Amino acid sequence: MAKQTKVRGPIIGRFFLASLAFGLSFWGSFVAAEPQIIRHDGLDRLVWLDDDRSDKSLPAPLVIALHGYRRPHEAAALRDNPARLAWPDLQALGIRHGFITLYLAAYRGQWSLFDGLSHAQKDDGSSIDDEAFILSLVTHLIETGVVDPKAVYLTGISDSAIMTYRMICLDETPFAAAAPLIGTAFAAHLDDCDPETPPALMHVHGTDDRVLPYDGWIFASGREVSVPEVLEHWRTLHRCTGQERQMLENIDPDDDSLVEEMIWTGCTRDGTVLSYKVIGGGHDVPRLDAVQPDDGQKINRDLDTLSVMSAFFQANPRP
Repeated sequence: MAKQTKVRGPIIGRFFLASLAFGLSFWGSFVAAEPQIIRHDGLDRLVWLDDDRSDKSLPAPLVIALHGYRRPHEAAALRDNPARLAWPDLQALGIRHGFITLYLAAYRGQWSLFDGLSHAQKDDGSSIDDEAFILSLVTHLIETGVVDPKAVYLTGISDSAIMTYRMICLDETPFAAAAPLIGTAFAAHLDDCDPETPPALMHVHGTDDRVLPYDGWIFASGREVSVPEVLEHWRTLHRCTGQERQMLENIDPDDDSLVEEMIWTGCTRDGTVLSYKVIGGGHDVPRLDAVQPDDGQKINRDLDTLSVMSAFFQANPRP
């Protein structure tokens, strides 16, 4: 079971106002490698700050990892078995490269991508404000000296890739870089997406994704934009003027897919927009040691996604 904790910390600017409005209460501090329950906006929220550094005297880089869609009973089960929240490969990279990892759980399994989602509502029908929840945690960790404000990063898979785009499109987004995996942005978010300091972006997506298609999709709730659309938007934000592309080595010829790497050039800052197009890939994150499923849709084994993401984050602190 997760440890019950309340945390109180200084929060500034509009993040402070958000925390007052939505009821984030803090006592004590996060405990490394120990899942905890934090009370926010009247809800018990599961968080896990994994900090395995031997020397915690200086602020550290932070990677926030958001899980993909889970059904409400699966989300509830996390409270009894919170170890399932972690990404072991990301934990290992944190130990190796000295960054902290913060795992967060959607209350009913689905992030509040927009108002009206049934699995992102309280019992009274009001929307759960995951945006305020995430921002308040980031601000607390920065203001208490745990986290380096120039090195806050965000990643998410599938539904949480959509949530990742929502967070990095905020006018005052605190994130230096983000890596949305196998999911893009909703058109409503992208229409107003003009952050004061645009985060660096690394996007990974399969061309044969049948869940959140590479070419976008129109849902009853709105349109998810295509990968080329979202990358063009980010190219514009960073004022990039060119592209360089290469095919990665086909390490596993039997995985039925290839990976094209594209780096945008001539940007305000070099190396700030990066794409991995998994040609023939489905709704899975590439990994070198992937175990192939029995459903016929193979997982790409030519790209070590999390290692590449870690290197991308380290190369792109906030200017």
